[in-house]
Amino acid sequence: MLDQERPGLPPDEIIRRIEKALEIDSTHSWEDVREMLVDGRCQIFWNEHGAWITEVLVSPRKRVLNVWIVAGELPEVMDLQKDVERHALTQTCDEMIVKGARFGWKNVAKEYGWEEHAVVLRHPVSGV
Repeated sequence: MLDQERPGLPPDEIIRRIEKALEIDSTHSWEDVREMLVDGRCQIFWNEHGAWITEVLVSPRKRVLNVWIVAGELPEVMDLQKDVERHALTQTCDEMIVKGARFGWKNVAKEYGWEEHAVVLRHPVSGV
């Protein structure tokens, strides 16, 4: 069998995968993200295999491109990394960061030049 390029995902499937990723933290809906895209608070990079959603975080000493969501088919969705890196440079960001909710992402990301930097812990607040 000849090596053939995968046909990709229809746009509604990419959106479904973004919505699934958003469910993990439950901080935003797809409608919230769409509003943020329209008003420029976040950016989307996509191809036929998925999408990256990013936002620029500005602190007193550093500008960081937060890779908020990566959703789609591996490895093709990672082809978007070069476009995202160029965007980070045009926004004068010092670095890119990502918080992955699935532990296997750190192994995938390492193949693309990402370094493990920190551990994210959370503690629900209830009854306060």
